[in-house]
Amino acid sequence: MGVSVRIVRRKHKDLKRPDMSGPSKVKVGFPAGATGGDILNRAVWNHFGTRGGASGGGWGGPIPERPFLANAIRDNTGTYKAALKTSAARILLGEASMQLVLSKLGELAKGHTQREITSLSSPPNSPVTIALKGSSNPLVDSGEMRGSVTWKIDDA
Repeated sequence: MGVSVRIVRRKHKDLKRPDMSGPSKVKVGFPAGATGGDILNRAVWNHFGTRGGASGGGWGGPIPERPFLANAIRDNTGTYKAALKTSAARILLGEASMQLVLSKLGELAKGHTQREITSLSSPPNSPVTIALKGSSNPLVDSGEMRGSVTWKIDDA
């Protein structure tokens, strides 16, 4: 799932062609090399769900799908498009670089993802999980996974 922007010049044909070289993507969540395996496993298991037991279930049982990253991106796509539209104008005017725009977009999406992790409540934890964990918040135990959400600019 991604958001892209296309720059079309209808006016101001005398503007210099912006430098569009360099990075073109920002990855948000748990990019390769930015998160330890244990946290990455927890994120994958919670996002996509498990069958339980040896497949990586919570306390031995299955984990239901809780697609926090997809929810955050889907719910905020309009915000990302508006930010990219505003940023495209700033790039054309030479007031911003792609590096700066992608950094701001990454930080924005990181915050949305962390809020989704905190606020997601369905499907709820099982009574056994609540008793063992001491909390009913499905995606927050120690806060380590939420705190590990990050972003990374990708040159590819």
